[in-house]
Amino acid sequence: MKIAIAGKGGVGKTTISGTLCRILGAKGDQVLAIDGDPNPNLSIVLGIDKSDAGPPNLSTDIIERVETEDGKWKFQVRMPFQEVLETYGQKATDNVTLLMVGKPEKAGTGCMCGSHTVVRELVNAALSSEQGQIMVLDTEASLEHMKRGTSKYVDKIYTVVEPYYRSLEAASRFAEMAQQLGIGKVEAIANKVRTKEDEMAIREYCEKINLPIAIFVPFDEQVMAADLKGKSIIDFDPEAKVVKALEALSDAILKN
Repeated sequence: MKIAIAGKGGVGKTTISGTLCRILGAKGDQVLAIDGDPNPNLSIVLGIDKSDAGPPNLSTDIIERVETEDGKWKFQVRMPFQEVLETYGQKATDNVTLLMVGKPEKAGTGCMCGSHTVVRELVNAALSSEQGQIMVLDTEASLEHMKRGTSKYVDKIYTVVEPYYRSLEAASRFAEMAQQLGIGKVEAIANKVRTKEDEMAIREYCEKINLPIAIFVPFDEQVMAADLKGKSIIDFDPEAKVVKALEALSDAILKN
């Protein structure tokens, strides 16, 4: 199962991605977490110590451009998938392995096009691998990764929404582009829901655009408290409302 988590900046993608990885891994599954954001923060949610430099970040060295039988060109991963994990993977808790694309070296050095290609082809390579893992891709906070097809080969994409118009409108765009990429399963994760009015606003909008809602995650002040201490919410408070909601989502994922 390959999952991408998308959405507007600040809606809680990384908290959801990392916590979901931890929960799935704690159930006994091997989980591969990919931090596809050039401003990476997934390692903190996965419980990795900030002082741990870890292995090198993913680079374009792991892909190659090859000519196909019909004379066209494509990119592909140039080494066995297991070798990628052994070289670039960072072990986290709860059976989770992290791969990171890394941040730009400095300002003015160009686009992150290569990083998008690396992540896309990694997900594609995992399709034919025998790892038997669950893959969770934490995407960057823009439509760029959709435009470049970074999430093209995932089985399902969750677009995270909050109960305000700009977030809902962004979710509509993510869902539309996911369908254009041929991603068969697209659902919303309604996050930071405080009231029945919040829930109803999200329901009405998602019904209008035919976007199923996978789960409603309640607003939880413990998330901010954990973040201020530089801790994962699941380590800070394993009984937090957010954690409990994502446990329910993990059960639904494993049933499919």
